[in-house]
Amino acid sequence: MLFVLSVPLTYWLFSSLPSLWAHVEPLSGARFMLAATLLGAGLAVLPLAIVVGFILTLWHGVESVYQPRSRTTPMLDKLIIAGGLITWFAPAVAMIALAVRALLEGRIHFVRPPRDYFLATDPIAFWQGLGFWLIMAGLFAFLAWRYWRGKLCPGAISN
Repeated sequence: MLFVLSVPLTYWLFSSLPSLWAHVEPLSGARFMLAATLLGAGLAVLPLAIVVGFILTLWHGVESVYQPRSRTTPMLDKLIIAGGLITWFAPAVAMIALAVRALLEGRIHFVRPPRDYFLATDPIAFWQGLGFWLIMAGLFAFLAWRYWRGKLCPGAISN
């Protein structure tokens, strides 16, 4: 429900931001601070609610596929599992893509703090940055695999 309610509310808030700000801007003093704070909180919290709602929806959806049920829905189950696999492994794939891009371009770029390391001029920093992306990819893949291995290979786990 959090996801379903947050998406249209966030869309409405961001699409009507200029008109909402036009109502807030002429205010003064405590009324301005309260209205601006509420508007800013909405702009900050609602997108976060979408992400949290999506992850919780997917989490409970995946868990429900592996629970005993009175009725099976194989096509929907496959869609839920595919969405879960994509979501869980996406960070690892993104990190690998960044590492491959860095190798192809000969440059690794970090946004914050803004840094560019070139293979030709700063090879040590370049390879350290590439190692960072690969270590992060390994971490994200390991965490995703720890969650999914019991579901995809139930007989392979021995504690």
